[in-house]
Amino acid sequence: MPDRDLGGPVTVVNRFTVTGDTSEFEREFREHSQFLRQRPGFDFLVTVRLVDAPQVYVHLGHWKCLRGFLDTVHDDVFLRHVRRLGPLVETEADQAVSVGRVLRENAEVGVPNVVLTWADVSDDWREFERRFAELDYQCDRLEGFGGSDLLRSTVQPLTYTGVQWWRTAEDCERALRSRGYRNGYRALSGIAKITTERTRHIAYERVIA
Repeated sequence: MPDRDLGGPVTVVNRFTVTGDTSEFEREFREHSQFLRQRPGFDFLVTVRLVDAPQVYVHLGHWKCLRGFLDTVHDDVFLRHVRRLGPLVETEADQAVSVGRVLRENAEVGVPNVVLTWADVSDDWREFERRFAELDYQCDRLEGFGGSDLLRSTVQPLTYTGVQWWRTAEDCERALRSRGYRNGYRALSGIAKITTERTRHIAYERVIA
């Protein structure tokens, strides 16, 4: 398992359950996201919203280095944003590193074309990563596959977050019904406890130069 490296890349995974007005949360979080995009060491962000639980958002903040993130969380502006967002949400957080990334196409914004996979692996993490890569291969054979990112937690190293996206909602629907996709997830379930969530793509934004 990789050690935490201040100079290495890291992804901060935040799951927000909004307890009040989702419009207010989105306004406040939009301001916070634009602040992050200007910070040294930031790379890009992805935000999605659960289809079956629209009060729940998942935000993936990708940093070029852990040092950049740690410097940011001690910034006065960051702390001010946290104080404003805090009363609006219940939060779960994790830090992870990418162990497998496939990039093909961007996902259309505003439609349910992103699938999250949460996995707790019993012990054979190498085999889990291999099977997830095989699932990506099956998806890549289908039209409209945008890509994926498999993130391994640095806090609980046998816990994974998988992100797979398609160009459109229709492409996603077709893939989820395919035999290759269903077989791939059956193989994953044989060695890990799996939960999947269909989400709506809210934002993908890169660093502001």
